[in-house]
Amino acid sequence: MSDEIFVIQAIPSGQDGFPYDEIVDIAVCKVDLGTNEYSTVYHNVIYYDPKQLGKKKLDYLSGKGGLFAEEIYAGEPEKKVAEEVMAMIEGKQVAAFDSKQEFGRYMSFDPWNITYKCTVMPSVSAKMPISLKCSTPSDEPVTIRKAYKRLLRNDPACVGAGRRAVHLALMTSELMIHMRGKGKY
Repeated sequence: MSDEIFVIQAIPSGQDGFPYDEIVDIAVCKVDLGTNEYSTVYHNVIYYDPKQLGKKKLDYLSGKGGLFAEEIYAGEPEKKVAEEVMAMIEGKQVAAFDSKQEFGRYMSFDPWNITYKCTVMPSVSAKMPISLKCSTPSDEPVTIRKAYKRLLRNDPACVGAGRRAVHLALMTSELMIHMRGKGKY
């Protein structure tokens, strides 16, 4: 088994999952657990017409991920983003802080459809204390920041107060390396 894992984190447009909500902001970090190094290899915002998303979803996106209508309007087409991400991760090992959120609720469906295309590793949070696990999938961004602050001091990923998918992927990558160092991942 390779020591290389692709950490995927996304900001959806709501908390209900597919087909009610969609991924709007996605980031991928490549983590090498052999060398304990990681880097961001992909980050993109997906285009949606803010009028079609509606106020409820726009409020959710600005509250959870710091995304605003003009950024979403300037995003890339969903099909293009999905193709780029899938080309990068196909045949590889992937992980997320809470795999149930990223893969079970969103990326198992079109246009992502990761089923049989990559190996989904256990959630990074799987062996964390219960207080650092997501009680509901929509708690994932808040729980990642909580675990990152509690387990890692001095902001090693240099994310500051960032709330975007790229910040979540960087924090999850640091947490994965930390948990691996403790023999829990």
